[in-house]
Amino acid sequence: MARTPLSLDILRDPNTFIVPPRPPLRRPPGPLKLGPHFCKPTYPSHPTRFRFRTRIIYATASPADSVHQNVLRLYIQPSLVQQLIESLVNVLPSPAQIWLESCFPEWTLPPRLVLKQQKEGWDEEFEMEKATYTKLRSLQDVVIPRCFGELKYENKRALLLSDIGGACLATAEGGLLEVADFRRMLRQALDALAPFGISQDDNKLDNYHVVGDKIMAVDLERVNVGLTPEIVSLHVDSTVKGLTQRYEDTQYDLWDSGLIAIDK
Repeated sequence: MARTPLSLDILRDPNTFIVPPRPPLRRPPGPLKLGPHFCKPTYPSHPTRFRFRTRIIYATASPADSVHQNVLRLYIQPSLVQQLIESLVNVLPSPAQIWLESCFPEWTLPPRLVLKQQKEGWDEEFEMEKATYTKLRSLQDVVIPRCFGELKYENKRALLLSDIGGACLATAEGGLLEVADFRRMLRQALDALAPFGISQDDNKLDNYHVVGDKIMAVDLERVNVGLTPEIVSLHVDSTVKGLTQRYEDTQYDLWDSGLIAIDK
């Protein structure tokens, strides 16, 4: 069958081949819960050992998630020496405990930790993260994890961090917040960095965790430093706006796939 030729008038019309824009995704209405298709992921674990300062640490290691292959979650297996030292520390006066934790953090570690190895070729980013943890020491275990220090793991540089727990904002477990709560909690986290002239430069949902009633930043490899208060404020506003939209879109996708559901 012969095709009907297009008229010149149709070809001249600038709207002829414009595809209507996709309507913006929006989160489903109402409070949310984990959906019928959600299954908590599990990851294989293996025994490991490494030196951190004056101590050999024995632990069970497993991947933190399926995305960050350079990050391990550790469960420390305390030795008899470690148990003895912990018993002694508990009877020390408070100033002595603080001194010991500051000078010998390897002997006062919590049972759950995160080990973050340097990515291949990311020397500059690794140094930036170390420097940022040092500069934000007062925010450790508040808005960011605690950094215990640097070590070598499998011939690679690594940072030993506290395991803040919670849930990654890019996952179903982290995708249950009301949008207003998400916006408020994210702004509080970013505002805490502002007095130090620092803002996140790698703004992805998987760089943040919801922990209880707050959001914490878990990736400080790429940050903007030395910013004026005015510039920091603009960064915060832009980040909150952009990540809020991304969070709504992610919630819609999670709901559409059955990983989260309306909590009726």
